[in-house]
Amino acid sequence: MRAYRFIHADVFTNRAFGGNPLAVFADARGLSSDEMQTLAREMNFAESSFVLPPEIPGAVKRVRIFTPGYEMPFAGHPTIGATYVLARERVIPLDGPETTAHLQLNIGLTAVTITAQDEKPDFVWMRQRPAEFGEVWPDVSELAEALGVERDDIAGTGWPVQIVSTGVPYLIVPLRSLAAIRPLKGIFDRARAGSEALRHILLQASGGQPVPVSAYLFTRETEAAAHTAHARMFNADPADLLEDAATGSAAGPLGAYFLRHNIVPAGRLVVEQGYEMGRPSLIHVEVDGSGHIGVGGQTVIVGEGVMYLP
Repeated sequence: MRAYRFIHADVFTNRAFGGNPLAVFADARGLSSDEMQTLAREMNFAESSFVLPPEIPGAVKRVRIFTPGYEMPFAGHPTIGATYVLARERVIPLDGPETTAHLQLNIGLTAVTITAQDEKPDFVWMRQRPAEFGEVWPDVSELAEALGVERDDIAGTGWPVQIVSTGVPYLIVPLRSLAAIRPLKGIFDRARAGSEALRHILLQASGGQPVPVSAYLFTRETEAAAHTAHARMFNADPADLLEDAATGSAAGPLGAYFLRHNIVPAGRLVVEQGYEMGRPSLIHVEVDGSGHIGVGGQTVIVGEGVMYLP
């Protein structure tokens, strides 16, 4: 049997058992793509990261990212969590209070910056591509019905429903209140995941692309006054977890969406997510008028183990 060590990290949180859980296989040499997919399905986290030797100049490591159902071109919390683990184990040597390195993801070189405290990694930023904006979604009524919210919960915000991507596409859906986005406990969940109507809309929006469009819902009402938005992410693919606790690859597009539609000025903002799942997460986003998008957060190591393969 072949043994592969993994580190269990919680990402976009500063406390154990919050944030988004991640399995990082820090040395995935010898694993085939099918075996990585099998391990990701076995772990059953939103994503798992597999670290390999780099194949292009300038990269310190290659990181492949798998959901339980398929391989991703890139993702936020697997990149930030893997970077934290590599810095913690000195695979990425820390060079003072701030260290920048590059990882090879399926979208190419991606810059990551580690902030250190007491010579240990504390916070990781990743650079994302400039955002690409799709057309404004035409049928708000159909979408509202699929989500289980009122039409005015969306239209009343005055902001558009729109697909935005920095490498992975998301249907950004504004909602006007926390009451519309979070479950009404004991009655029903107005913003419910997994409905067939919503899945149909998201698969239609995907247009046959290998990575389906997911819905990223947000409201400017927040649990904490210091935060910019409260968000939830729903998957279309039944092979994956229906809801994600923290989605860095969606928070970057959301920051660009905010800037495009003059909702917030350029600068740093904080998106809260995962509260309905009992996994509160804080995703830091930085956007400016030049197209720069950065997404960052903290990571906590909560365990490690070994997986055995024939």
